[in-house]
Amino acid sequence: MGLRKRASALQSLHCNGYKEFITFSKWLKAHVGYLDNECADQLAKEAITKGDPFFLPKPLSYLKYEIRSAALSIWQDNWHNGETGRSTHDIAPRVSNKPVGWNREELMFVTGHGPFHSYIQSSNT
Repeated sequence: MGLRKRASALQSLHCNGYKEFITFSKWLKAHVGYLDNECADQLAKEAITKGDPFFLPKPLSYLKYEIRSAALSIWQDNWHNGETGRSTHDIAPRVSNKPVGWNREELMFVTGHGPFHSYIQSSNT
């Protein structure tokens, strides 16, 4: 974020009643001789050498991947062990959340949900 945008954002926060949350920082030429920076450096060194390690949580993309994988696995188990749609299962045994690339007529024929001779015969009897 550029300096102008940052200043504008701070001014906006200040005008909207968030005065107590605004902190300012300034650039220091060197860390030597500034008590606050010396303390911060010391604490950082202690955290690196003596601190307890901690693990960052996994990113949201990883969580989405795990949920998608689990859902596809459950769907595949249900599809493989199900009792309906066996003729379609014989043609497409693997489930996927991606389109198969079939046109409308092919889908109707494979699934048996179209105006075909067997469909017309079964509805007339």
